[in-house]
Amino acid sequence: MKYPSRRLQAWQPVAAAVGLLCSLTLPAHASHIGESLSVDQQFIGVNDQFLNALQQWEKMPASIRAARVAQLVTMAAHRQEHLIALLQKNPQVAAARMMPKDLRDRLPAQAAAYVEQEVSVQGSVFANVSDNFAQGVSKAIYKFQSSTGGPAVNLYLSDASASERDMLQWVGKKLSLRGMQIADHLAVLDKKQVQLMAAGSTTTTSTGTLAASTTTVQGDQHTLSILVNFTDKALTCTPADVASRLFGTTGSTVNNNYRESSRGLVSFSGQAVGPFTIPYTSTGTCDYSSWGSAAEAAAKAAGIDPTQYAHVNYVTPPNGTCGWTGLAYMPGRQSWVQACGSTGTFSHELGHNISLHHAATPTAEYGDASDPMGGARLVDHNAANRTMAGWMPAGTVADVGSGGTYSLTTVSNFTSVGTPQVLRLVKADTAEFYYVSLREAMNLDATLGTQYVDTISVHRSTGTLPAKTYLLQSLAAGQSFTDATNGITITNQGAVSGVATVSVAIAGAVCTRSAPTVAVSPSSQSATPGSSRSYTVTVTNKNSTACGTSTFNLSQLSPSGLSGSLSASSLSLGAGASASVTLTESSSTTTATGTYTLDATAADSASATSASTSHASYVVYTDTTPPTVAITSPVSGYTTSGNGSQANVSIAASASDASGIKMVEFYGDGRLLAQDTASPYTASWNVRKMAKGSHTIKARAYDNAGNIAEQSITININ
Repeated sequence: MKYPSRRLQAWQPVAAAVGLLCSLTLPAHASHIGESLSVDQQFIGVNDQFLNALQQWEKMPASIRAARVAQLVTMAAHRQEHLIALLQKNPQVAAARMMPKDLRDRLPAQAAAYVEQEVSVQGSVFANVSDNFAQGVSKAIYKFQSSTGGPAVNLYLSDASASERDMLQWVGKKLSLRGMQIADHLAVLDKKQVQLMAAGSTTTTSTGTLAASTTTVQGDQHTLSILVNFTDKALTCTPADVASRLFGTTGSTVNNNYRESSRGLVSFSGQAVGPFTIPYTSTGTCDYSSWGSAAEAAAKAAGIDPTQYAHVNYVTPPNGTCGWTGLAYMPGRQSWVQACGSTGTFSHELGHNISLHHAATPTAEYGDASDPMGGARLVDHNAANRTMAGWMPAGTVADVGSGGTYSLTTVSNFTSVGTPQVLRLVKADTAEFYYVSLREAMNLDATLGTQYVDTISVHRSTGTLPAKTYLLQSLAAGQSFTDATNGITITNQGAVSGVATVSVAIAGAVCTRSAPTVAVSPSSQSATPGSSRSYTVTVTNKNSTACGTSTFNLSQLSPSGLSGSLSASSLSLGAGASASVTLTESSSTTTATGTYTLDATAADSASATSASTSHASYVVYTDTTPPTVAITSPVSGYTTSGNGSQANVSIAASASDASGIKMVEFYGDGRLLAQDTASPYTASWNVRKMAKGSHTIKARAYDNAGNIAEQSITININ
């Protein structure tokens, strides 16, 4: 299959807009993604177009540049759109394509406003979680809210060594971070540059035992539910019906669901109002934020103050463009429900508001139907969520560190205290926990699926909310769950009258191999043709401890026009250990301006499938712009007698360039007086024996791209 040239596709309209600004040819690149016109390849094409335009703009006389800035801004805005699309598609690759600082510094301010910039900010993180229960699909968008106010921005983690678990550890917490901001998008390139400013993060003790969260989710969740009609579709439920589902004190209600699961620590109270008709349709854009604003405005006009409630829930008719049944901020104030007849959906979305995430299985986002955070069925919460939320009283959670036989009382008996209802075991290889529990058909669990009743449920999760819980197995009497990696076997020996006997065997762990983590730093560098740049390639061994030391073979892929080499061909690492090598990339003197993609790969020599690749960029930019240089002292026309204290003339100069100043030379009447490599640039000229009359001082500046500029003045000796 053949594809059109990328140099003709994504940025054709922009090329037309710039007119005679540039006539461009683009370099050929290797791509780790393949031959198809990917989002990455399209961005590279747009980025190279912009770099070439900037290069030609810099060559123009100053009198012309001002008239051409608007065209450069148009291209910068187009580049921004493509970078955001790449960031949404693959944050790690986007990090490797971001413009190096020395090139960003070359931009006129109007264009720089559309180019990513490094920022240091403080604020809090929350997630926007949408739920499509029918399709079993969910989408989480992470948001950062600055402590200085303003709209929240989308947050991405571009660190190759990071995962969604890192993002979840930040949710609901105040933190400071450094990242790259592109419009209303913020990318964290290195998770080590995120500092928590509040307690509650997961830690590891000196003995290796994972420390679970000590934060308890508690209190009455005063909630306002606002019912709205679209102009073309009305709700089928009433405020009385919704209020009963949410705040009823008995039976299948959200309030009762949380009171039971939390043993009275959490309740829901409030009112349902409306319905109010808002000026939106069921077939229009899924503008749920505007729906919420309109709903609150309508409620306020009716004499109801939404600010008096901890949570506001918006109930709307279905909108076909949304693709979800419910949506909520986690943690947060707002939730949206488009299925007013499903009490479980209300419980699920309001659960997100108090930091509960999904009850899943390893293969299904909502696979655990033993929790309302699974398929939105109104049953009580699973043992993992209850434990992480702090709802289990002292003595009901037993931390198991050795093999043995344990009695386990059903967690469905929420009045029981003092006897173990949850067994918790450390899953050392992933820094998680196993949660072992028994459920019975009582209270809201009377409708629990038969596979969860009188069986032993084995869940895993991190220990800190918000976190997904995963149901791994439901064990009937005589069945076992085995984790060979950590040497753990859990067996249900049978349950009688709400008490199960569980045996735990802890044996020697076995080797489990996983793909290593590979990170390249810096992710993007610029260079002039014929230059070399060094990158640090860091490899982390993710194999289990039982694998011992592993050898990772290293390789790199350079595109046409570049040549690369690694300082070592392999690394030997123990489990969890990291080490680095240097990747040196060089371009030729004829390499064209453009973005060149680099790949670095580490492969476990003992496992053909355990390999990872990380990406970086080498940006070639032909800098022909000379630096600026000015002699600041003495002034032109300065006169000295050449005697006594005036025999030495002190010279000072200023110099600057986007690529940096390599050196400033000072000359007196053509003779080299001094070389200075650091600002302020200075020299001294002894003129004691100089003839009377006019003499010349010259300052010559060299930038890091090899361009030269100079200025001369005359002084007089009398």
